[in-house]
Amino acid sequence: MQLEESVRRRIAEILRQPLEKVADATELIDLVAESFVLVEMAIELQEEFHVRLRQEDLNGVRTVADLTRLVASRARAEV
Repeated sequence: MQLEESVRRRIAEILRQPLEKVADATELIDLVAESFVLVEMAIELQEEFHVRLRQEDLNGVRTVADLTRLVASRARAEV
């Protein structure tokens, strides 16, 4: 399984959403109403994939694809 797909699956689990609802083009704000849930999700992804996400990195993240690419690229860089 590709790393991006693993990240997407983990996002679905964290947000308790069906995987098909967590499509690449889906805006994160459409999945979660409360911003603190997005922060918790970012923390869990960092722990799960052993990456560090800075606030300035997350500022440009809008969609599931943006987040999966960011986490996957950081995870690859850490290897």
